[in-house]
Amino acid sequence: MEEKQRTGMSNGLFYGAITGVALIIFSLIMFLLDLYLNKSVSWISYLVLAAGMLYGTLDYRKKHTNGYMTYGKAFTACFWIGLFAGIIASLYMFVFAQFIHPGFVQELLDQARTNMLAAKPDMSEEQLEQAISMTAKFMSPVMMSIWGIVVYAASSAVIGLILAIFLKKEDPALNASI
Repeated sequence: MEEKQRTGMSNGLFYGAITGVALIIFSLIMFLLDLYLNKSVSWISYLVLAAGMLYGTLDYRKKHTNGYMTYGKAFTACFWIGLFAGIIASLYMFVFAQFIHPGFVQELLDQARTNMLAAKPDMSEEQLEQAISMTAKFMSPVMMSIWGIVVYAASSAVIGLILAIFLKKEDPALNASI
């Protein structure tokens, strides 16, 4: 039985779901190892995202575009994968912050307070409370999920622009007619 041709968006949805689940598993591992507040370790999630985008686009090029892909198509394929993975990961973040670990937002606010005091030890209590109050407005589970989607979309665009350089493969038949 021949495999049905996949569009760039349907490929993005398929590999975005796989990459999104990988990001969730990574996040759960970081939570279980008590490393979920460690910013330096959280950058690994971008490697997971890039790996999913790379693998999904390579598979799409190999199976659905006769082994050739323009830079634009490579970027689009990467971007869709990253966007769908980001939506899934952001929805998980909402569930995590709202239901799995309801104290997560407070932990983030406590960490922000510590970081602010470390950066400006002479900050008055009133200034500190005002800054924390402003920070808290953007740290609800809903706002964190919305910002997560925005950050994943931007990150997917940047990563996709870079990966597409290496994933494009021009069809020599097209260049022969010039």
